[in-house]
Amino acid sequence: MTPKMAQPRFGPLSPRPAPFYSPSANALQRFRFPGSVIQLHPQHKRLLSQRPPKPHSSTYRKPERWDPYAELMSDKEKEWIIRLQMIQLQSENPHLDDYYYQEYYKRMEAKLAEEEKRGDWAKRETPKLTTPYVTKTEYYTPVVHIEGSLGQVAVSTCFSPRRAIDTIRGHSPDEDGRHPRLEVHIEKLFSALLEVEEAARRKVYVSVEEKQQLLQDMQRKVEQVYSQIRHTNPQESNEEFLPCLLVSKGKRLLARLLPFLSHDAALHVLTMVTTHLPMLISKDLDEALPVLYAPLRDVVSALSFSQLVGVLKEFTVTVPETNETILTLACQNEFGLSLLYALLSQGERLLSSNVPMEPNIGDFETWTDTVFQVAQQLSKASLVEPLFLPSNLLTLFCRYLDKRTVHQLKSNIESASGYLAVVS
Repeated sequence: MTPKMAQPRFGPLSPRPAPFYSPSANALQRFRFPGSVIQLHPQHKRLLSQRPPKPHSSTYRKPERWDPYAELMSDKEKEWIIRLQMIQLQSENPHLDDYYYQEYYKRMEAKLAEEEKRGDWAKRETPKLTTPYVTKTEYYTPVVHIEGSLGQVAVSTCFSPRRAIDTIRGHSPDEDGRHPRLEVHIEKLFSALLEVEEAARRKVYVSVEEKQQLLQDMQRKVEQVYSQIRHTNPQESNEEFLPCLLVSKGKRLLARLLPFLSHDAALHVLTMVTTHLPMLISKDLDEALPVLYAPLRDVVSALSFSQLVGVLKEFTVTVPETNETILTLACQNEFGLSLLYALLSQGERLLSSNVPMEPNIGDFETWTDTVFQVAQQLSKASLVEPLFLPSNLLTLFCRYLDKRTVHQLKSNIESASGYLAVVS
């Protein structure tokens, strides 16, 4: 008769592992921490020494529901993890590495100082975790000398990992600090813009006199933010808006600023975006350009016919580096194609309205040539899906093109957008 095999037992009644079980306890006892782990900030050393001691075995009672994963780490392993976490609090430049924390306490201290002047401040000390300033040194030993060995032996540990390749940085230290400085500058402009948005919400609930003063303050702050975004680098006048537009947070800042700008200022932003569209598309790695579409579409809807022709003409300019027009590059980008559609839709809206357009000399000829060039490109290019497809787009092409070309355009636009394009 075959003896019954012992059934495995799992859960709270499963056999408890040995109390000394630890996968790497012996190795860690022989291991010595490098200098970067031992030399902690005095404040962190005090916190580490104030940890509650482990309860004595005679007075310690095992909980009723025992955790099978308890005691997998020894005390030395836990201390090693805590030291690594404390090292992450140390920084050579806390105002950049820990910007939001530093700004939060700077504003809190300013608020407490204001309360102290008014006499509302009580004698109390606000707790603050100061990010320690510790000069980081690079601890890396690529080889080690072993007695009796021939030559050098390469080693790698969690503190000194083996390097795959040593890269040579091809830009200057000035360029290294330019991007963080721009981020800090944009953060300050965001703070000013938030005050403008808050004032715009409050103006509905204030009196007429207060509203007038509020509007003047809003206009002054908007002009300051616009001026600083436009001339981020005063030494290079041809880089208007460009440094800000190349940063994701700068695009979001400009998108929220556009509704507060005057028509002429918003038109200038639209022109600069169209002019630098190839560079903006190539540098838009985080795909943040679509945040500009909605506010720029509102700007386009307020353009006159002459202003519209001037902006649309930029799409026919040839890019020197690629020998292609901006129109060709725009068809391969959802933001560029959507902006082009918005301009064409506004042109059709102006042509079909009864409002006199008062065009300049040569505007109609430029408009017609541009529409033919756009239609030729849209009919043969592989289009991307736009952010929005205007309903009057095919109506515009029906004014100038034959039915066969319009049918080809309709098929190409529908295959890219995924829904039917109708003639309004």
